[in-house]
Amino acid sequence: EDSRPGVSVTVNDDDEAALVVSESTLSLAEAGGIGTYTVQLASQPTGNVTVTPASRDTGAATVSPASLTFTTENWNSGQEVTVTGVNDDIVNVGGQRTVTISH
Repeated sequence: EDSRPGVSVTVNDDDEAALVVSESTLSLAEAGGIGTYTVQLASQPTGNVTVTPASRDTGAATVSPASLTFTTENWNSGQEVTVTGVNDDIVNVGGQRTVTISH
């Protein structure tokens, strides 16, 4: 048995599991207008991370690709997300419709 006194050490992690998104807003035409932005991780993961961009209103805008995969090698390289406006017959107040893209 080791009778030497021990020291308990706590290491506080300063990395965060977060996304870095290149744009906070896009403005698109309703009928097929296209905009893009990039997504990357804020810190290096220990394994693969899948991010799933999704439109909260697919009647107004769609996104592609369906998922982005980040690895320990490409985590800090932006991957492109394309947002496409969808034509509908709805008359929007103020001529605009706001859609949130979640990740």
